[in-house]
Amino acid sequence: MTLDDLAAAVVGAEPTDLQGLARIHQGLQDLRGTKDLPDAADPLVAEAARCVEQIILAECADPLAVLRELERKVAELQGLCDSAMRPINTTAGATTAPSETTPSPAQAPATAAPDAASQPAARPDPSAPTTIGAAAGESDSLGSDPSLLAEFVTESREHLENAEGALLDLETNPENAEGINAIFRAFHTIKGTSGFLGLTRINAVAHKAETLLDRARKGEIRLAGGYADLALEATDVLKRLVEQVRSRLDGSVEAEPEGVDALLDRLDAPEEPAPATPAPLRLGDILVARGQADRRQVEQVAAKAEPGPIGAKLVSAGVADARSVAEALRIQQQASGAAESDATLRVSMARLDKLIDMVGELVIAQSMVSQDPLVRNASSHTLMRKVAQSDKITRELQDLTLSMRMVPLKGTFQKMARLVRDLGRKSGKQVRFVAEGEDTEIDRNMVDAIADPLVHMMRNAVDHGLETPEERIRQGKPPEGVVVLRAYHAAGKVVIEVQDDGRGIDPDRILAKAVERGIIEPGRELSQSEVFELLFAPGFSTAEKVTDVSGRGVGMDVVKKNIEAMRGRVDISSTKGRGSTFTIRLPLTLAIIDGMLLKVGGETYVLPTVNIEQAFRPEPAALSTVKGQGEMVLLRGRLVPMFRLHRLLGVRGACEDPTAALLVVVEYEGQRCAFLADALLGQQQVVIKSLGRALGDIDGVSGAAILGDGRVGLILDVGGVLRIARGDSSAGAA
Repeated sequence: MTLDDLAAAVVGAEPTDLQGLARIHQGLQDLRGTKDLPDAADPLVAEAARCVEQIILAECADPLAVLRELERKVAELQGLCDSAMRPINTTAGATTAPSETTPSPAQAPATAAPDAASQPAARPDPSAPTTIGAAAGESDSLGSDPSLLAEFVTESREHLENAEGALLDLETNPENAEGINAIFRAFHTIKGTSGFLGLTRINAVAHKAETLLDRARKGEIRLAGGYADLALEATDVLKRLVEQVRSRLDGSVEAEPEGVDALLDRLDAPEEPAPATPAPLRLGDILVARGQADRRQVEQVAAKAEPGPIGAKLVSAGVADARSVAEALRIQQQASGAAESDATLRVSMARLDKLIDMVGELVIAQSMVSQDPLVRNASSHTLMRKVAQSDKITRELQDLTLSMRMVPLKGTFQKMARLVRDLGRKSGKQVRFVAEGEDTEIDRNMVDAIADPLVHMMRNAVDHGLETPEERIRQGKPPEGVVVLRAYHAAGKVVIEVQDDGRGIDPDRILAKAVERGIIEPGRELSQSEVFELLFAPGFSTAEKVTDVSGRGVGMDVVKKNIEAMRGRVDISSTKGRGSTFTIRLPLTLAIIDGMLLKVGGETYVLPTVNIEQAFRPEPAALSTVKGQGEMVLLRGRLVPMFRLHRLLGVRGACEDPTAALLVVVEYEGQRCAFLADALLGQQQVVIKSLGRALGDIDGVSGAAILGDGRVGLILDVGGVLRIARGDSSAGAA
């Protein structure tokens, strides 16, 4: 534990967390074993340790006041060590040596101010030579331990993501004191760790951002408007600096992100004046409601400009006793949902993927055992019961391992909230973002893939969908538009909806634009769903002018391709003048697929059920051949193209008579067709296997699966099969 880590632990400590207080006490005791600790620091260490002991042993009337005193002692201790230019590690007897770029105490200027600890670190020269991992002026200590840097990158990403979410929440709930503390702790931890690792640029930004957050924590400013923008910008810059460290670890060289120095200048002197904001009275409200304090006295104490938390001031003024304040704090934390999360363990994705692969092999082996003729035809009921029990356990194990790779969409939704906020400000529109179902889980491998389509859809919702405040008022709408991002599970799939209450989609305008672009012929009649499908055509856009947000027609076709690559689909519903809804349906995971087993000759294929609409055996009168279009089948009054799978896939011995075989109707990109197969062998959930580098990509085949009889079944790609059919003029011939 470094001294900065110790300070971060003190900031986040609670009087009731005895285990955390014990760790802090041990860290203070370890400090006494550091040989290079400044002499003036010894009394501070002893006083800080005594504060912890008073709280643990319940020897103080106001634990919160003692905790604040402990925080001041540790901060003073940091100042002493920083002024002596000695980064201290609390491991007994260990001292972190200064880096080569850090002057020793003897080399330090004699004119150094005694309160140098409160001043931000000097900005390093970006043009200075750097070592491996030395990101834009960082010190040589970066190259000392790559494992520490990798851990720093991982933890910093998590801290910054949580800080960004809390900042966005504060704009709608500015009185959330716990949110401010969470953001402060995130910057404080990054500052401490980056200082230990010699990441001076990151340390400088985090230090000044922490100072801004400290003012908000003390009630001097309110994290809204310009202050919120500044804090979010600091979060963005820290993200880019952290990613720069990661890229250096990977061996690549990236220039320092732009705007770091400009941000440091703004953090030195924020432009927005600091309004006088009284301390929140939530704690006092609880005490009054419980009959443990008088409201007038609570308001009088809160109105005083004395520093410190409201609880400590109420106790010192005699308005409430320490026990009542402690109980009110617990109620406040419960009301805000402050509860300890389940313990977690960080495991590399490589190991997790290997575990999932092995469980998949176990499922295949179990299926082969249970479907073996010797087992299926066995007369022993005991054996059958044991096999059934083993099959149940294997399936539950498979579901459990797959759930380990499931992550909530909260992080993605948080990024969309930030995007909508920025787009609204850039376009001059009033936008309220609503997130629903952000705890809905999806396969981790799909989280990154869904981010890009959502970005395009959010841009369209704000830029194309919502009107300006003046337009909305003329139409009788409130000036503030609403964009809703919703997620939920339905029918074994993840459903994500992007909804806005804007101008909606005009089908006539889309048709006119499609005719103008030559996408469809003039006079062609299309259903509303078919009209909306035109929005996904490459390069299609109804925007009257190109902006820096959208209008070039390069968005929605990317959305459709990316979603279909994940075996999903996207639908559009809209009412002119009332808004639009884009609905994405995705499988829960990409590791397993629900498929229908098709028998074609002597081969067995897996056809994804997501593409299947129905299967039937046609009557002779329903079959026909259309010149130039091949074989067709009449289905509910409409002719549907029919393709013989055995001819497309080169399989011999298949049934040639459609009336004696089976037609499977599939849908792809809004079009229907029917595949001729010998028979359906049933539905089965299979583990997807790659074809490997030797075979590479095969058109019409997306992968393979080991079936219950031990044979390999190819998983058909409907889009690829259709491409084969359209390129083979004889595919549909009789």
